[in-house]
Amino acid sequence: MRIGAFTSVAVHWLPGVLKEFQNDFPNVDFRLMNGDYHDVEEWLSDGSIDIGFVNVPCALDCECIPLMEDRLLAILPLDSRFASYPKFPLVECETEPFISLLKSSDHDARRALEAAGVEPNVRFYTKDDYAIIAMVEQGLGMSIMPELLLKGRHDRLLTLPLIPEAKRTIGIAIAAGDRAGPATRRFADYVVRYVKRQADKSPS
Repeated sequence: MRIGAFTSVAVHWLPGVLKEFQNDFPNVDFRLMNGDYHDVEEWLSDGSIDIGFVNVPCALDCECIPLMEDRLLAILPLDSRFASYPKFPLVECETEPFISLLKSSDHDARRALEAAGVEPNVRFYTKDDYAIIAMVEQGLGMSIMPELLLKGRHDRLLTLPLIPEAKRTIGIAIAAGDRAGPATRRFADYVVRYVKRQADKSPS
């Protein structure tokens, strides 16, 4: 089975889902492909993968199942002047040094900023999520990241909810037509159950 995923899912969901699935179906082989939203959509479109994690809504000709709403958060150095703020006003991105993913990858932050009519003061571009986190930790600027990606990484960062609030919806897309076999659909069921259990464990 060929699976496409972006970083937050590949790190925080896939290992647990794969362990459960392999325990029940040890003879299924996997090929895992890690990229950004654009990569996963391309792989689904050209048939390189059977199933992929996507940002919903998805324009592809696929069966898409929404899984979870994931808040976007501002990430800033611990000594930021916003340390006493309960939330981060998006308009401040116009003056704060901003670290951005490449434009082909940065759907989440870009949508939030465009919806708020904010033009960020971009100082650095990179394709790697964790490179951005490391740069923020070193005081090189701020950024906007999904909460799932930041799981376990709050100790050296200041994380604040946004004003206005912004979210992404993570979904799983199953390749159209006959490309998705029984194992692929069974895997999707395991993903849905796994994400629900993780949500039930989260503090309200």
